[in-house]
Amino acid sequence: MKRKLLYVFLGVLTCATTLPSCDKYLDINQNPNTAERVDPKLLFSFASTSYINLRSGGDLYIPMALAGQSITTGGNNPTGWGTPSEEQYQISTFSLSNPWRAYYTTIGANLKQAISLAESASPKNNNAAAQCKILLALVAYEITTVYGDIPFSEAWNVDITYPKFDSQQSVLNGSIALIDDALAQFDDASSLKISDYDLFYKGDLSKWKRLAKSVKLRTLMTMVDKDPSVATKIGQMVTEGGLINSSGDNLKIAYQTTSGKKNPKFAINEQYNGGQNFFFGSKYVVDFMRNLNDPRLPKFFSKPAEADNYYGIEPGADGDDKHDVRISNALQAADAPEVIFTYQEELFYEAEIHARGLGVPTDLAVANTLYKKAVEESCKSYGIDATSAATFATALPNLSTVPTPVALINMHHWVDKMDRGVDAFTQWRRSGSEGHEVPMLGLPINAPAGGLFRRYEYPTTELSANPSAPKELIKYHEKMWFDL
Repeated sequence: MKRKLLYVFLGVLTCATTLPSCDKYLDINQNPNTAERVDPKLLFSFASTSYINLRSGGDLYIPMALAGQSITTGGNNPTGWGTPSEEQYQISTFSLSNPWRAYYTTIGANLKQAISLAESASPKNNNAAAQCKILLALVAYEITTVYGDIPFSEAWNVDITYPKFDSQQSVLNGSIALIDDALAQFDDASSLKISDYDLFYKGDLSKWKRLAKSVKLRTLMTMVDKDPSVATKIGQMVTEGGLINSSGDNLKIAYQTTSGKKNPKFAINEQYNGGQNFFFGSKYVVDFMRNLNDPRLPKFFSKPAEADNYYGIEPGADGDDKHDVRISNALQAADAPEVIFTYQEELFYEAEIHARGLGVPTDLAVANTLYKKAVEESCKSYGIDATSAATFATALPNLSTVPTPVALINMHHWVDKMDRGVDAFTQWRRSGSEGHEVPMLGLPINAPAGGLFRRYEYPTTELSANPSAPKELIKYHEKMWFDL
């Protein structure tokens, strides 16, 4: 029943941001299929709020985090999420179809139209178009890592009723092309840009440029194991620099503590579970952190008073209220931001690049410095004081002393993204070939026999309504192009 109630709540809380009211932002269309006479900043803002609400809401965050095993349900615990659930790969048709609809309508279509309006304006608003292209590239990357082959080259075109499905490789390359277009389009001499309605960077174009390059690097890192030829581009990007270089560049939007503007993760617990967090800590995360005496443990999890330490549970197991940790309500506070890209993420990628020698000489010493800096930044981003964060990171094992340095980098990277469901899931899939991912997950208790969860299945409504869609249902355990 709790999960059924959630689908009424769902995730398009389009006003749940720092904007004071939504009313003036919604009356934007004369034509129901396109916005003809609206400032691009309104479309950009609406797309931004829709995007963060999708990522943190019940249709994307919960299934991805549970099926990806970075959090757990608590099994049959009376105040846990319950079982069977998404943890056993029972994904609601709502959760399969609502993100698809949001990605292509409230998010992608608005960004595409904003680009068109900005580029056709007089004078031309190149910076606004570039800002929209970067966010659209992020969205395209996310859609394809969630669903696989998707409409892209013919998507968001009102003249094409049944857009074709492009290969994932084409979509990822198309996302990179969008970023390259945006970087070339930025015009520092122009005062025209999205500022007050830019909930991410308030119109700071230098931050948008660094983000664009880091998002491009992430996309290449997702591709490189399937297409090793992109390693050269990765090496060039790291050598040239200009990437995200401080926590001030983090891409995020904060929520508020007022009604209607709360983080959906918090609101779900508040509305349906008396304020207690539905979700427990996964043993894959908690055990790794406990063995390191990680200072982020009390930031991530709430420990029962009766427990002598932090203990996670196997996905699908019943959570013990006197022994097992739950996800911290402080981590998922009402005003906690939705985080999309961080400085530590950039550092983890760079550490992996140097440890693997992707387009640069293999250098474990450089990789070691970068991975420890990434952990330090992660600790600080979760509220650990700077001295304690640096002390903890410095004491971590050096990469030269461990048998699998790249795996250690990837494990820390995955832990950092524990509460970013879709991002943690993609990081896990790209961390190694099947059976060698980091961490090495097993089937959750009571999950169907067979392969681990690897994707959202296409909404059946899309398959039936679009003759260009795949003819056969692709199952949740089938790997995508990038997932070896």
